[in-house]
Amino acid sequence: MNIYEILRKDKDPEYQRKTGKYWCSELWAMKKGYLKPADLLKEKEINNAGLENIFWGEALESYLVALLGEKNIDCEYQKRYEIFIEEGITLTVKPDFEFKDYIIEFKCPVISVNGIPDKWKYQLEAEYQATKKTVILGVFQRPIAFFEYKPSEETWDEIKKILKGFHSKVVKLNETA
Repeated sequence: MNIYEILRKDKDPEYQRKTGKYWCSELWAMKKGYLKPADLLKEKEINNAGLENIFWGEALESYLVALLGEKNIDCEYQKRYEIFIEEGITLTVKPDFEFKDYIIEFKCPVISVNGIPDKWKYQLEAEYQATKKTVILGVFQRPIAFFEYKPSEETWDEIKKILKGFHSKVVKLNETA
């Protein structure tokens, strides 16, 4: 057995894909066409580089959860929200760390960033819409970086448009299957 076999997780029933239930972390992939409507219900294979990214991000988050607990800092880890978009469309949002007045969404990119890349702004906007709290992007890099997200009605409208368009294509595919 190699390390990648160990890192590969068994399918979690909580993450079963369903038409009409979408994840905010996939909004960019929907917009750019990386996630295609025909592939929504198919199991996604994660390559070794992806497994490493997931490992490092989850390891660092787990350590931070432990530190927050040791210091008795009031925080919820990955609390689930569901935003009703319209009949048949729900967006699931799970901010990494939720504090009283703000949330932090962490990323662990291979390449350092100097701000909020477009690929993460949709997820951050959805987290704002779900919590109405200040949203901060935390980046596990050296040094660790933090960037405050500025909410945008224009981005929120674009998210709803992306979801409605993607959903209509998924429904159409299901009708013809």
